[in-house]
Amino acid sequence: MGVAFKQLRVYVRLIIVLVVVLCIGLVLVRNRGNAAPVWFFWLTDAQTPVNVVWLMLCTAAGTLVSWWLLSLGWGLWRDLHEVKRLQAAKQTKEEVGRRAAALDDRERRLDEKLKHAIAEDNGVGDE
Repeated sequence: MGVAFKQLRVYVRLIIVLVVVLCIGLVLVRNRGNAAPVWFFWLTDAQTPVNVVWLMLCTAAGTLVSWWLLSLGWGLWRDLHEVKRLQAAKQTKEEVGRRAAALDDRERRLDEKLKHAIAEDNGVGDE
């Protein structure tokens, strides 16, 4: 049953993709003779009509490039936050290490004082 369901899903997705491609192709073919005046950042003249097919293709390409740039920017934003978090964790770890070293040093000094005090109480240091 699982294989049949998976096979059905693949064929349905294939049919959907083919229908979308057919619709896009139909729109492009039906509009190949149409033109429209378009202004685009001084690259085109508003009085000179541009073929609508080129307009649609350029719009699609611009949309894909914009989406790609947006995803790159979002990834960069996440990476910056990750680096910031890692730096904060590193600083915290270093601070914990410094505190642990200071505590070990203090404990060592207290142990030495305690040993010295015990030695004095036992009379070892009276000679």
